[in-house]
Amino acid sequence: METFNLIIFLFIVSLFAWRLFCNRLPTKNNLVRCNIIYTGDNNCVGRCRLLETADHLLFSCEPFSNVWSVVLQWLHLSFIAPSGSRNHFYQFGHMVGLLRSSHTFFRIIWLACVWIIWKERNNMVFHQKVADSLYLAERVKLLSFQWLKANMITFVFSYHEWWRHLVLYGH
Repeated sequence: METFNLIIFLFIVSLFAWRLFCNRLPTKNNLVRCNIIYTGDNNCVGRCRLLETADHLLFSCEPFSNVWSVVLQWLHLSFIAPSGSRNHFYQFGHMVGLLRSSHTFFRIIWLACVWIIWKERNNMVFHQKVADSLYLAERVKLLSFQWLKANMITFVFSYHEWWRHLVLYGH
């Protein structure tokens, strides 16, 4: 993607995150609340038989929470996920003990993660397709790399360096 398109895309994903924080995503729970679908149709698309809320879908439902596990392994981090998207974003974006300059990287990775998971949720709903969590995590790595490359003049790292995660820690 060219730089301008990536900047517009990041803006769209930022709006998506704002809607997430305001509980305005079209999850099945919200669609039932707005009388768009019936109450019996609000089970999570991840087939866990729980209510499909944004927080459950993006952070707790097994097919999607595995993406977070793979991303955390990539970053060599342990993370106790708090409940709620705002708390999750804040805690993930401000990893204690790491360089302050890495916080932007973590926020971008977080945005890429929730976007990729949401897009995969939509693939499951509309196309009955299921992707592997390792594949989704690779998409998170690539998307976050592309956003940083397009938006930060000082980001001079190769994808291979990004893939190895050394950039985040100032190595």
